[in-house]
Amino acid sequence: MKSVLKILIIMSSMIFLSATTQDCSILKNNTFTYRNGSDKVLVVFSGEQHTEYHQNKKYTIKSTVRWISKCEYILTINESNLPNFPFKMGTKLFIKVNKVRGKKVYYTSSLAGRSWEGKLVKIDNFTIKEKLSQ
Repeated sequence: MKSVLKILIIMSSMIFLSATTQDCSILKNNTFTYRNGSDKVLVVFSGEQHTEYHQNKKYTIKSTVRWISKCEYILTINESNLPNFPFKMGTKLFIKVNKVRGKKVYYTSSLAGRSWEGKLVKIDNFTIKEKLSQ
């Protein structure tokens, strides 16, 4: 009975540690997509820059990224030509990565006491070239 209890404690500890120690470095210098309604948005993280390409690169949102921990960062919006964009330039969004599963990054964004969840899906280099040439 004691050995079963020890195994359960060890397994529980491993699950807890794997859930609390995410590898958020996937976000650094990579490209992702997310869904905005029926549209796919291309997101590029490059150094301290974050750029979103909307409606087949017709519109962009450009922000700077400031990492405040391994899995938390602040996006400061610098530029946008997206029609009816609800945020002012200089707006800061707080993002916390909740979990990383393979190529999927689940996160929570917060602004002015409101928050919403989202998911980014990493795309490979071949797909990046294909997406940027469209």
